[in-house]
Amino acid sequence: MAIGERRIDTEDRQLVEAAQSGDGNAFKALYERYRDRVYNLSFYSLGETLWAEDVLQIVFLKVFRGLSEFRFESEFATWIYRITLNECRNQLRRKPAPYVPLEAILGGIEESDSRDLPDAEQLERERRQIIQRALMDMSTKLRTVVVLKYVEGLSYDEIARVLECAPGTVASRLNRALSGLEARLRPLRRLL
Repeated sequence: MAIGERRIDTEDRQLVEAAQSGDGNAFKALYERYRDRVYNLSFYSLGETLWAEDVLQIVFLKVFRGLSEFRFESEFATWIYRITLNECRNQLRRKPAPYVPLEAILGGIEESDSRDLPDAEQLERERRQIIQRALMDMSTKLRTVVVLKYVEGLSYDEIARVLECAPGTVASRLNRALSGLEARLRPLRRLL
C-alpha cells in the first residue's frame, strides 16, 4: 500500500454499496458487523449500559440516514467510530454522566452465584472487574484510546484517523493511560 493510500475493507465496501442501493439485508449485515464495536465504544465512553444502548440506536439511525452520502474517502469503520464518538460527546454535553458503581452494572456479590465457578474462573472474573473499574475511572480521552487499541484492535494510524489527531498523540495518550492503569493496579498485582 502506497503512503497516503487508504485501505478500504472490501467486504465493508460491498455491503455499503449494496445498502446504498437499498438492500436491507446488506444494512443488517453492517449492523451485525459493527453493533458490538459501537456498543463497546459507547459503553466505555459513557459508562452506563442503558445510555450506551441508546447511543447504539442513535448511531445506526444516523448511519442509515447518512449512508447515501458515504463516499469511501475513509474506511467505513473509521466513519462509524467517528459518528459514535461524536454522539457520545453530544450525549455527555446534554447530560452529565451519573456515577454508577460497577456493582450496579455487573450485579452485587449477593446477586452472583459463584458456587458453580471454579476458583480460577472466579479470580479471572474479579480481575476483569477490577481492570474495568480502573479503566472507567480514566478520562474519556484516555479511555477511548485504550478501548480502540485493546478492545477493537485498531492500529495507531487507524485510531488517529478516528480521533482526527496525529499518531504521536495516540501514542502519548496510550502511554499515559497505560501508566495510569499500571499505577492504579500495582497494589492489586497479586490478584491480577
